[in-house]
Amino acid sequence: MNVFEFALKMELDGEKYYRDLAEKVTHDDLKKVLEGLAEDEQRHYKIIQLAQNQTLHHIEADPSLSKMQNVFALNKYKEFLPEDNEFIAKLKDEQFDVYRAALVKEKESVELYKRLQENSKRPEEKAVFEKLMHEEEKHVEVIDNIIDMLNHVNDWVEAAEFNHKDTAY
Repeated sequence: MNVFEFALKMELDGEKYYRDLAEKVTHDDLKKVLEGLAEDEQRHYKIIQLAQNQTLHHIEADPSLSKMQNVFALNKYKEFLPEDNEFIAKLKDEQFDVYRAALVKEKESVELYKRLQENSKRPEEKAVFEKLMHEEEKHVEVIDNIIDMLNHVNDWVEAAEFNHKDTAY
């Protein structure tokens, strides 16, 4: 497996991960975010294909890549995709779990692409992995902002400026 094949597989797995998760959630806002992440993974796939097709010489297989698992194939967070519908019922109160699982996957993607970029010997490989690393960093930032916003909802509701109790009884 060469570096492009590895990256293509990882992006396909990422797209599937987010689409599967989007099918299991009931909240439209959460579904849109997950579908957006899936579309970004698909866009990353196309970036890799373009880079691969513009390579003028053959990229040799790297045997170490066959031993490496991509972050979406690891299924470390399978509890976020249980088969039963109990997850869907609890999701209303536990949207954080879905976003946190996605954040972990994206952070792992950043680290993996960073390692691959650092270990690449060819400039075109380094460029592709650097681009993908920056794309995944954008996902980390978006998901982190969503989590931060959700964390502050309770603070905002309890804030005096949003608490307009009528004291004239």
